[in-house]
Amino acid sequence: MKFGYRWTTAAFALVLTIGTASTPGAQQAPAGAQGRGRSNDPNAGAPYTPAAGARDLRSVLFNWMWHQGMLKGTDERDMVGMLEYQAKGGTIQVDGQPCTLTKFRASTNYQTLSQRINYTCTRANQQTYSNIEVVSWQYAWNEDTPGAEIAGTKGKVAAMPAAVQERLIRIWASPQGAPKSALAGTMNTWTLGANPGMVIADGVTKVGNTSVSWDAAGKPVVTFPIPGVPGATGTATLDAKYMTEKVVVTQGAATTEFTYSDYKDWNSKLNKIEVFYAGRLTERKNGAVVRDLTTSETETGNVYVVAPVPPSVQKAMNVTTKAPAIVFAKQEPPANTTATVPRLGAHPDLTGNWAWNDWIGNYMGNGGRRCGPTQEKPCNRATNQTEDFELYSPSRFGMLGRPTYKPENWDKVQKLDMWTNKEDPVMTCQPLGLPRQGPPRRITRPRTT
Repeated sequence: MKFGYRWTTAAFALVLTIGTASTPGAQQAPAGAQGRGRSNDPNAGAPYTPAAGARDLRSVLFNWMWHQGMLKGTDERDMVGMLEYQAKGGTIQVDGQPCTLTKFRASTNYQTLSQRINYTCTRANQQTYSNIEVVSWQYAWNEDTPGAEIAGTKGKVAAMPAAVQERLIRIWASPQGAPKSALAGTMNTWTLGANPGMVIADGVTKVGNTSVSWDAAGKPVVTFPIPGVPGATGTATLDAKYMTEKVVVTQGAATTEFTYSDYKDWNSKLNKIEVFYAGRLTERKNGAVVRDLTTSETETGNVYVVAPVPPSVQKAMNVTTKAPAIVFAKQEPPANTTATVPRLGAHPDLTGNWAWNDWIGNYMGNGGRRCGPTQEKPCNRATNQTEDFELYSPSRFGMLGRPTYKPENWDKVQKLDMWTNKEDPVMTCQPLGLPRQGPPRRITRPRTT
């Protein structure tokens, strides 16, 4: 990627100075090992580094997220808030029969506990079938047009109360969803985006409702509750690289098994940020294959994903169960809208030379996280800072108050997110334009006579 120096440096430095929210109710890790020094040690300045061969819950959850590329920034927090997935082939079960996919797109927002899956397939009789499945917390519905009934969008929706739990399981048993829900199971208040090494005590194998064990093959097995699905328990088996290999969800007599393989960064060549996703995904319900997908592309850079609940669905389902309380491990500071704007009086003299403070440039040179264990080489803190910028610009993590655009604009907003490197003039070293250009280098006061 090519970045314009001034704007990206300042914006990224600003994000990294944001304060960190506390973690109410979470079991706190011991103090220490939080220095920000730099040396020849690749782990220097890291918030947490597990001991070699450690088998406790803290180290396993950290390694799980770390190997999958979810921990970003110098504070190494889980910054994957939204994820776009597309498949190029496979099958999906429709009315109990396999239907060959020609289109499959899943848009997930882990922050709002929601997902939209839009697919088209061909039945055995050569008939085409299309559907859009949506879930948002305890609401589930089908729509024939994305955003039907929202902001005057034409289309029909159908409430699907019986599908809520099945669709939530699909979110929280996914490659990135499973470690998130496993970490959530250790907390009284869900801190989305936390670094596991900073919220779990050392040396224990169970915290809250999440535990770790090891199977006969020496693989870690993590057991955790599924958010929003009472009585459902997920059991995730990790491979030798701590990637999600298999997740089995049990709920009463029902069993859903998800298997994953062929991990790599499936993002487009312009947006590689080394968040690793499975290239093959298979879902089985009580032993029968219901979804078998082959990945074509992902976008893990926090693209725009919303799922507002249509009024007719709200009325039909009348959900009274509140969503879990979520705080964000990293937030933009709230703006003080009540503060009085200071007035200097008269006409201040702004003439002179203006430049960025040196600390911003120094931070850029010394900042960035360490290289992850599954990253492609060569990598260093500077290249990692560039990759991580995809997750900070635009900042969609920890911001639930972003505008809900009209549905006909959703794809356009997401396209601009995904193709920033192509569409944004800063990526080709062109002028930024105002107000993003920032302060001028020199101001000359005009003559008054």
